[in-house]
Amino acid sequence: MPLISVNEQGRSLFYEDSGVPLGTEESYTTLIVIHGASFHGGVFKRLLPLAPLHAIRLVLVNRRDYPGSSPYTDTDLAQINGNDAIAHDNFQRARGIELATFVRCFVELEKVPQASPDGKSGGVSLTGWSSGNFYTLPLLAYADSIPAETREAIAPFLRSLIIFDPPRSLFGLSVLEHGFDMLHDASLTPAERAERFAQFFQHMGRHILHAPGPRVARRQRPAAHTRRGAAYCHHTRDVCRRYAREVRWTAALESSEVSVRPILPATYAEQVRRALVDDRLAAYWPRCGVDVVLCDKTVWVVVDAVWRLEKLRKMADKEGIKGRAFRSLTIPGANHFPHWDEPEATVKFFADVLGNDDKR
Repeated sequence: MPLISVNEQGRSLFYEDSGVPLGTEESYTTLIVIHGASFHGGVFKRLLPLAPLHAIRLVLVNRRDYPGSSPYTDTDLAQINGNDAIAHDNFQRARGIELATFVRCFVELEKVPQASPDGKSGGVSLTGWSSGNFYTLPLLAYADSIPAETREAIAPFLRSLIIFDPPRSLFGLSVLEHGFDMLHDASLTPAERAERFAQFFQHMGRHILHAPGPRVARRQRPAAHTRRGAAYCHHTRDVCRRYAREVRWTAALESSEVSVRPILPATYAEQVRRALVDDRLAAYWPRCGVDVVLCDKTVWVVVDAVWRLEKLRKMADKEGIKGRAFRSLTIPGANHFPHWDEPEATVKFFADVLGNDDKR
């Protein structure tokens, strides 16, 4: 079982690796994917045999508390079970250091090719899907806290961070009606939050939400728990029911995912700002841009999150803040699970994204 130790206490992350693509040993790009809540890395397994055909080495990492990886300790969770802003910040900082350590160990162990001078081949791109973005953004947001030796070791490799279909809770926002943010609802017990989250994914699917403003999005979305909402869910039922044992890991919802959501909203909002539009932090790994990828038939709270990310970038432009290079991209016709529903099209999409850096 492949494991990489990511801290001094010996905590490890499990990963699956598609291997080196034949014929591109000196130029392939490594795409490291971090899964969301309740679904482990196996939800991306349909991409594993396809990625090498596009000169991509796909690495699926299971976060802590998921199969094969080390669970969080009581000390870890104590940091986020209160209202101490410094403790919350320290918890997120530790996740950034762990991910940086994983990248460093992987590229050194596997002798991964460095990014080419033009940024079009080689190197490493990181992708956080859904709630996985809680664990990828800290790499950029706390770049100044990562040990200098590790920071310098991954600098020749790091090409981009891809924010893939993120939830609005990425900003620490409070729950809205019928929302994906039920894990953020302090009025529910941890067990109730976990149950509602699982139910929501069973009734999520092709909501048509790509709209110019929040009022339109609210008007178009079918409530997840209604009969009309259930009529849209044929794709996600395939994931949740037929393949539940293969790709779901609901135990993590109550053990740690629920605990992470009550982190103070200001901590999350500041993390996003630091990662995207902070000139001082963008000086670390200056070639590392940010790509925001929206599935245009995803759940409405993802659309809301992407609008907020775009607004943050526009405000920074007005204030003369350069930050990190930023692109906003769309997967047409896709819901929240394109990697499961349409694996070939999804691999092709990401291959195009990774080969199109000259537009930055």
